[in-house]
Amino acid sequence: MNFLDYALYHVIGVARIVRGDPDALSDMDISADGFWRSFQAIPAAMPALIFAWTTEARQIRAAGAADSVLSMVARMAFLEILFWILPVIALAFVLRALGMSRRFPHLIIARNWLTVLTSYIFVLVPLGEFVFRTGAESDAMLLVTIVTMLLALWFSVRVTRVALSVTPAVAFAFVAVEVFLTYPLAVFAYGAVGLYPQA
Repeated sequence: MNFLDYALYHVIGVARIVRGDPDALSDMDISADGFWRSFQAIPAAMPALIFAWTTEARQIRAAGAADSVLSMVARMAFLEILFWILPVIALAFVLRALGMSRRFPHLIIARNWLTVLTSYIFVLVPLGEFVFRTGAESDAMLLVTIVTMLLALWFSVRVTRVALSVTPAVAFAFVAVEVFLTYPLAVFAYGAVGLYPQA
């Protein structure tokens, strides 16, 4: 199966999980090869990510930043890859401590392909800015951003539940703790590399 077919097959798989089909995970490639191939999700998500980064970089420049769009996009790409890979390492230790190591490949494979799906959904935010032409602070754009973020969190809870074979409450707690820990770190990292200077 070539790259595009493989990626589409697995994105459809996680979409089935999100829709409430727990059997979809068993149809995905959960082998050792499937684990490593799931990182093909990174290039699969790249068109959507580049579009979002470029739009965001242009907004930052419009707010007064002197850096070039290319420079900011490069830094955003670096941080995106960093925050894609680091949780994989952290989750290996967390699941081992919880006695759930056998579910590690299921979780990472599902999360990787889910990221492709959510990356393209998040394109709605910069696309909305083109439609409304009023900037990220408008009421319409704020609503689009909030709805998109809530959808991504809901998707993550559903996929985590199936991948770890746990109750909804445990999946929700798992995702909530991860967000609570990673969000401040992400804000710090973006500031550390000179993004969002207007803040």
